[in-house]
Amino acid sequence: MKTYPLVLSALLFVSPLWAVEPQTPLVSVSGSAVLQAKPDAVKLTMLIQQKSEQVSTAKTQVDEQTDQLSKALLKLGVKPEFFSNAPLRIQPDYQHDPEQKLPQRYLVAREVNVTLQDLSLYSTVLQKAADLGVTQLNQTEFLVSDAPKLYQQALLDAYANARSKAELLAKANQMTLGSAQRIQEQGYAPAPVMRMTKAMADSAEVAFGQTDIRAEVSVEFEMTKP
Repeated sequence: MKTYPLVLSALLFVSPLWAVEPQTPLVSVSGSAVLQAKPDAVKLTMLIQQKSEQVSTAKTQVDEQTDQLSKALLKLGVKPEFFSNAPLRIQPDYQHDPEQKLPQRYLVAREVNVTLQDLSLYSTVLQKAADLGVTQLNQTEFLVSDAPKLYQQALLDAYANARSKAELLAKANQMTLGSAQRIQEQGYAPAPVMRMTKAMADSAEVAFGQTDIRAEVSVEFEMTKP
């Protein structure tokens, strides 16, 4: 019986270590910003393809079209380092005869990547490609040379936008906004993808307009009582 007070006193001494300290209130917000810039270059990914019962026949036609397009680009002043040809892709043309009653036919294709630093050549290159039998434009990416610098500015603007929201919410709760506890970059929108049509190739001069450079962040701020 005499040992009980000693045990109780020990428990009373240790128990304060188990107390849970109050957590600092947090507010989670997202912020975004968009800067507009005019493109100064364009990257084209065109597809040259032919179908034939003989792979060699289709390959010869694709090689000839690729060579003609390369010569046309050089004549227009596009330097060799700004265009490249991907390896050939060869596969059965299953759409030719789903029931396989006709002779097997093959699809031979090759991608050609072209970067135009002179946007005035855009319509001319599309028209030349269409004249040579290129009917598919897999991707068009409009480029801005100082995009990395502009994105950094958009990122700062997105953070400022997030902090402005957080300050408003903290004030609504009669609290003062503290420092950021977590910041996560969300990134920006991808480039558009377009298909080339005959009307697109025959169109007049293209108005490129502006390209959006978007940044998004999510931030957690602490809040304190004034």
